[in-house]
Amino acid sequence: MGLLNSVSATRRALSGWAMATLVVNMVLIVSGAVVRLTGSGLGCPTWPHCTAGSFVPHQSMGAHGVIEFGNRLLTFVLLITSAMTVVAATRTRAAGNVRSLSWVALVGIPLQAVVGGLSVLSGLNPFVVALHLLLSVAIILVVVKLVWVVSHHDTVEVDGLAMALVRAVVAATVVVMWLGTIVTGSGPNAGDAGARRTGFDLETVARLHGISVWVLVILTVACLLLGIAHRAAPMRRWALILLIVEICQGAIGYAQYFAHLNTWLVIWHMVGVSACAMAAGALWSSVRPFQAPDLTPR
Repeated sequence: MGLLNSVSATRRALSGWAMATLVVNMVLIVSGAVVRLTGSGLGCPTWPHCTAGSFVPHQSMGAHGVIEFGNRLLTFVLLITSAMTVVAATRTRAAGNVRSLSWVALVGIPLQAVVGGLSVLSGLNPFVVALHLLLSVAIILVVVKLVWVVSHHDTVEVDGLAMALVRAVVAATVVVMWLGTIVTGSGPNAGDAGARRTGFDLETVARLHGISVWVLVILTVACLLLGIAHRAAPMRRWALILLIVEICQGAIGYAQYFAHLNTWLVIWHMVGVSACAMAAGALWSSVRPFQAPDLTPR
């Protein structure tokens, strides 16, 4: 009985650490937005040091140094949660896919730190900064799958059409977020007054981003209707949740456009980015390809 309780406790720990890794990755997206919106992107003007010869900001660097340094500290929090997830997966002798996912999440954190460092060293090049966000989205998709498996959430078998549609929704989500980074890189919120912009016309890229959002909404509605038609409850549930997040995101996006990028609206938009990535990952994790029964005589 004691051994069973120990195994159960370790499995709960695995689920808890995986969930913590997901939450901190989502917080990192919002934290990055705060850095950018406060003009603190070069609050620590070098990397891996914050300033020449020091890993921590000097008092003379003011609030910008503190904000940027605080964002960097989240990397260490992520390293701890990701490493503990790997340890818990190893201790529970989890299935190979669980261990693989936990290792991918862990390896993604130092890679994220390197991209962040390149962002600083490049003077906040908007295309490098975009990679910083997109890598966070990719890690969230991986960690959602990990949480799904270790927490034993429901999945449903679907046919090829439904599976292709779900994958299209995930792909469209990534495209929407990529175009969102292009809009940000073309707008005024550079993260520092001296950072260069993409040079693209803001109106044009904003419209392209808006069109991509409508394509994503249409695909998500199709996914929801297919989930209803097939009585696939997990698929239906997460398609609906994702659709709600998309509608809220669209409303905030249009509001921030007409409010000339009001700071608080932009921050809420980034909260929506992390929520959208999570919901898209959950939709993807809620389905699996249909496998015909093996009728081979034995």
